Amino acid sequence: MYKLEKNIYLQLCKLKDEFNLLGIKAEFEAEGTRINELGILSDLCSSSGVPLKLKVGGPCAKRDLYEAFQIGVNEILVPMIESACALKYCTDAYMSLIPIFESLKICPSLSVNIESKKAIENIDSILETIKKLSLPIKTIVIGRSDLANSLEETDVNSKLIMSLCFMLIEKCKKYNIKVTIGGNLTRNSYKFINELDSNIYAFESRKCTFSNLKPLSQCNFNSLINDALEFELSWLKFKKSLYQIRSAEGNSRISKISNMV
Repeated sequence: MYKLEKNIYLQLCKLKDEFNLLGIKAEFEAEGTRINELGILSDLCSSSGVPLKLKVGGPCAKRDLYEAFQIGVNEILVPMIESACALKYCTDAYMSLIPIFESLKICPSLSVNIESKKAIENIDSILETIKKLSLPIKTIVIGRSDLANSLEETDVNSKLIMSLCFMLIEKCKKYNIKVTIGGNLTRNSYKFINELDSNIYAFESRKCTFSNLKPLSQCNFNSLINDALEFELSWLKFKKSLYQIRSAEGNSRISKISNMV
């Protein structure tokens, strides 16, 4: 168990030192991360000096927001923001928690996902609401996979998704909001990311967010993606081991009790 945790720690350090890792992401939404897993990942990130981002279950997931503050994550990412109303709801919930945790000096930043056809249609009102109400949204993450599915597009690297990304980037620039590109990043995504160039703040895989401040060669990008996937694989193996050990402990007790009744 200790060996697996140490391996994850070393991988985090490598990603941070060699590829300008901005943060590690856990998800209540797609991954269904459990609280104990989040606690372990939080400790590993803290030990390696890597920020932790938590993707909550949605705009109405108040309990998730509370857990994010309680565990001390550095950033909260809210998915499925499709309207100004949804945005206002989640930011109100977020703002209500700040005074509660003020004594702990914990105040994670807040980012939102734009990842559907409806969100694209409502992007002007969403951005205008951020400006008008001075909402604490510093970054928008474009979720290419869900966006492509919403548009019935099979390729996240398609010209359609590229054009929508450029459109969103230009709109966000006017409001001084940073843009991060996500959604099924693979080695084949290099051309897509490279074309966006310095227009984006960062790009992210399922688990890792990387700065886009320095140009990357195809070779370096491939290495980055490979190491990000290796980290994710190590984390999944760690979780598997964690529950296998707990299951074995339970099985032992089950056997003992069964022999007594």
